[in-house]
Amino acid sequence: MRLLATVALLLAVPENWNNPPKTPPAGVEHKTFMSASMKVEVGYNIYLPPDYVASPDKRYPVIYYLHGRGGNESSNLAAFGLLDGAIKEKKVPSIIYVHAMAGRNSGYVDAPDGSVMGETAVIKELIPHVDKAYRTIAKKEGRAVEGFSKGGQGALLFAFKYPEMFCSVIGYAAGLATGAELQKELPAVFKQMHNDDVAQFDSTSAWFFAKKNEEKLKKEIAISIVLGDKDTHLERNRRMHKLLEDLKVPHEYRELAGFDHNTGKVYKEAGVSGFEFHAKHLKVDGGK
Repeated sequence: MRLLATVALLLAVPENWNNPPKTPPAGVEHKTFMSASMKVEVGYNIYLPPDYVASPDKRYPVIYYLHGRGGNESSNLAAFGLLDGAIKEKKVPSIIYVHAMAGRNSGYVDAPDGSVMGETAVIKELIPHVDKAYRTIAKKEGRAVEGFSKGGQGALLFAFKYPEMFCSVIGYAAGLATGAELQKELPAVFKQMHNDDVAQFDSTSAWFFAKKNEEKLKKEIAISIVLGDKDTHLERNRRMHKLLEDLKVPHEYRELAGFDHNTGKVYKEAGVSGFEFHAKHLKVDGGK
């Protein structure tokens, strides 16, 4: 009931697409781009590794982080420090880390009326913008995606729908509802983002694209699902794990003993190993 009340309140407030952190973490800058689809400035936070400025001939892989429901680009800022520490400790190579803004309740899809373009804002606008503005390895082997809760669902959705864009994905505590489940739990969101149409949702979901693109997923992308064994989304993630097993899609599945649905605690426990997982699959440019 508390989640329903919170979401109802958020839906009543106009979307704020630009949410700078009060105090950016070390090495992090808040930037914006103009969304052509929504005609608004959309914010993002970007971490550039310590050697970025001093290595002008070097290109860098990028990990994109997707926020949970009700969040924005300045959610889970502690993850930047985890990556920075892992780079400085040489656990992972130098990586650019981008926290996206895709709408508090978009579910990482586009609203039928064009008011909230959660998918377009990331896939067609933010990623090309970052590739143009920074020295990225602007292809599949230089790009990974991850997220927590609804962002974990978004990460799996994007990776399953666009396996040609990402080399690895981690869904942390992914909010993997079916259309019928989401319609029941968050009816106002479901109406806004899916026209109250279960069939429409189910034809645009991570479940759908896992099956549609199973052959590509078997060969083209590294998949990891991580959550606590006390998480509210546990049963849904176990269902996705079972589906991928039935499809014979290789993936890692990990349950953290005693952990509930808490972004900070899960990232503190598993965030660095997650960056190491991505690093195994990301291409690293040694420069000239």
